[in-house]
Parts: sequence; structure tokens; C-alpha cells
Amino acid sequence: MPPDPRVLDNARNAIGQAEAAGASEYAPLELRFARERLNSARFEIERNNAAAARRLADEAEIEAQLALARTQAALTRADLAQRERNLEQLKADLVEAFGREALE
Repeated sequence: MPPDPRVLDNARNAIGQAEAAGASEYAPLELRFARERLNSARFEIERNNAAAARRLADEAEIEAQLALARTQAALTRADLAQRERNLEQLKADLVEAFGREALE
């Protein structure tokens, strides 16, 4: 009995989520590894090697989850940096309008 191709579904879904979040930009290496492992899992399904297909699909899913986590972390850092710039601009505007005493 050949391996069930649905064994790839979780990995495909995880890769899709990572791609949608922007992993191509923020975690390209992890995303590439996930895609490579998914392709290898497909190959193992064609060879009727269920154990290898499942292992590779699991690895692909984990790599995609890592890509998603790194992407989310990068986006959070970028958002924080923007908020810090906004705060500094607000402080500068307050000082310009009301003097240094506005920050005390």
C-alpha cells in the first residue's frame, strides 16, 4: 500500500503560512529548507517509502514553523523600532513647542 499523500498537508500548510507572513524576505533560508524537505518527502512518497516521507514532512513543517517565528520576530522588531522613532519625534516636537521642561 503506497503512503498517503496527505502526510504532506501539515508541511504544505505551514509553508503557506510562513510565505503569507513574509518569510521569503525575513527567513529565506528556513523557508528554502522547508521547501526542500517537502520536495524530498514527495519523492519518498513516489518511492513508497512512508517512514522517510513522514520524517521529511515533519522536518519540513518544523522548518516552516521556524521560518514563521523568525518572520514574526523580525516584524515585531521593525514595529518596535518604528514606535521608538515616533516617540523620539514626539519628544523633539514637545521640546520645540514647549521647551525642555515639557519632558520633565
